[in-house]
Amino acid sequence: MLQNKIPLISKTKFLSLLIFGCSASCGLFAQEESNPYDKIWDKVTLYKNEDNSLISKFWLTGRLQGEYHSFENDVAPAIDHDDYDWRRFRFGFKATLFGDITLHSEADLGLENRGRPLYNDLTDTYISWSTENGMKFKLGKQSAPFTLDGSTSSKKLHTLERSRIAGNIWFGQEYFPGISVSGSKDEIDYFAGYYSNDNKPEFDGAFKHGQFGILSFGKDYAANFNLEKSYLRLDFMFQEDDGNDDVEDFNDWNAAYSFVTKWENNDWYFWTDLSFADRKNGDVWGLQLMPFYDITDKTQVIFCYTHLDSSGDNQLRASRWEDRLDRGEYRGDDLTEYFFGLNHFFYGHKLKWQNGLQYTQLDEADGSKEYEGWGFTTAFRISW
Repeated sequence: MLQNKIPLISKTKFLSLLIFGCSASCGLFAQEESNPYDKIWDKVTLYKNEDNSLISKFWLTGRLQGEYHSFENDVAPAIDHDDYDWRRFRFGFKATLFGDITLHSEADLGLENRGRPLYNDLTDTYISWSTENGMKFKLGKQSAPFTLDGSTSSKKLHTLERSRIAGNIWFGQEYFPGISVSGSKDEIDYFAGYYSNDNKPEFDGAFKHGQFGILSFGKDYAANFNLEKSYLRLDFMFQEDDGNDDVEDFNDWNAAYSFVTKWENNDWYFWTDLSFADRKNGDVWGLQLMPFYDITDKTQVIFCYTHLDSSGDNQLRASRWEDRLDRGEYRGDDLTEYFFGLNHFFYGHKLKWQNGLQYTQLDEADGSKEYEGWGFTTAFRISW
C-alpha cells in the first residue's frame, strides 16, 4: 500500500509542528494591519546616515534555517531515518561606503558541529560597486549563479532544497573567489563571472587549482506573450582545471549549459530548467518543471518534477537527506524526483514555513534500483 511507504512522523512531532504553524498564522492575521515584522526587521540596521560620505549604512545579514525530515529507502535492505536539523546558520554584515561601494562578509556557522568549532567557512565576502548606468562589479568570494536553482539564494527557494540539476549538472557548491560584472542593456540582462574552482573555506586556495567562467543572457518577453512575465535566460559555464585531485568534485567538468524560463501570470507560475553538462566521466542532461500557485497572498502550493540521465556509470546522486541514508554511497545514472510542497509566507521569504513531500527513484547503470522511497520535510526559514 502506498500509505505504508510514506515516512511516518510521530504524533507528538506532528502535533507540535501543526500547533506552531497554526498559532503563528493566527498571530499574524490578528496583527496583519500593523505588521510588527517591519519593526523587528528594521532592528538589523545598526547605523544609517545619508549625510556621512564615508559610511552611510551598516546592517547585519544572515539566515537561520531549521527543519524536521523523515526519509526512507525501500530498496532492500530498507533503511529509514528522521531527525531535527539546523540546515543553515549564517551571520555577517553589509556596509555602504563612499556612496556606491558595498562591503559584505558572511560566515557559515555549524549549529550541528557537536564538539567541533562553530565556524565552518566564509560564504559571501566581497566588495562591490556600481556605475551610473547600472553596471555592477563584484570582487571576492561570491555566489556563482548557474541553472534555475543554482542561481537562486537558499533564502528564496520555493522548494526545501535545490533541485538535483543544481547538484549534478552544477557543482553543488555556491560560493567561489572571483570577479563578476552584471547589468542590463537594451532590455537584455547580462552576467559574466570568472572564478577559482577551489572549495577552500577562505581565500588561501584561490586560483591555485583551476578556474571557470560563467556567461549569462536573459530577457523578459512578457509583452510578446501577453503575460506578466516571460523571462528566458541562457547560461554557459566553461572550466579549466590543473588536474589536481585535492579539489573535490569539480575537476570532472569541462563545460555546462542551461536554458531557464520563468512564466508568471496573476497567481500562476511555471519555471523550467533544461540543462546539459559535458563531464569527463559521462555527459549529463536534466529537466526541471516547476509549476506553483498562490492560493492566497501568503500561502502557496507547488509541484516540481526533475529528471536526470547520465551517459556515465553511476555518477548521479540523490538529494541531501536521501544521500545520507547510506553515508553518501547512493549513485546511479537515471534519476527521477516528484516534489509536492506547501509554503506559508509570514513575512515574504524573510520568514516562511515550508513543507515538502517527495518521491525519488535512482537507477544504476545495469537497471537495478539504487534508491526508491518517500521523504517528508517541514521547515522554517528566517533571513535578514
